[in-house]
Order: sequence, then structure tokens, then C-alpha cells
Amino acid sequence: MAYSPQPSALWLPAQADQLEIQLLGKFAVMEQNKKHHWELTFNAVYEAWKMTLAANYGNLYLLHLKALKNGVLVNYQAIVWVLPEGCDCDPTALLSFKELVV
Repeated sequence: MAYSPQPSALWLPAQADQLEIQLLGKFAVMEQNKKHHWELTFNAVYEAWKMTLAANYGNLYLLHLKALKNGVLVNYQAIVWVLPEGCDCDPTALLSFKELVV
């Protein structure tokens, strides 16, 4: 099930140039490559939003990013779930990844 929201009152702006946000964008591209045998090259996150979930459920990040696809920069939207420290599972998961039509 793909979840692809638009930024709303639940999503608060995040600073796209922060290292944590850029690393989440890179993670999203790497996961997409791994899951679907793509060969995207991460370029940068240019817009980001954060949604804080209920206690012990972490945060969702909605990222607009650019990645190279066959030598051309393409816009994508990714949703990444970051669980709080100390959980017994993978702390980061890619929930959605799709091309943006701008």
C-alpha cells in the first residue's frame, strides 16, 4: 500500500539542508535501488516535512528530492519512517517512493 500525502497541517516544515534530512534522502534512494533494482544516484533533498507520531512510534519524513536517472535529474517524493532509539527492529523504513511531476 503506497501512502503519498500532500503536506498539510500535520506535516511541519523541516530544514532540507540539515545533514539528517540529506541522509534520509540518500537512504530512500538506496532502498529504492535495492528493492526495485534501480540505478538512481542521490543528488539532494530540496524540501522536507516532518510528522511526529504518537509516543514510541517515531517520526515520518516527507521528502522531495532529486536523483540522477540515466544521467537526467528527476524529482521524487519519498516517505521515510524513523523509529525512536532503542526499538528492536530496523530503525528506518522507506514507506513510499514515487516520481514527482513538476
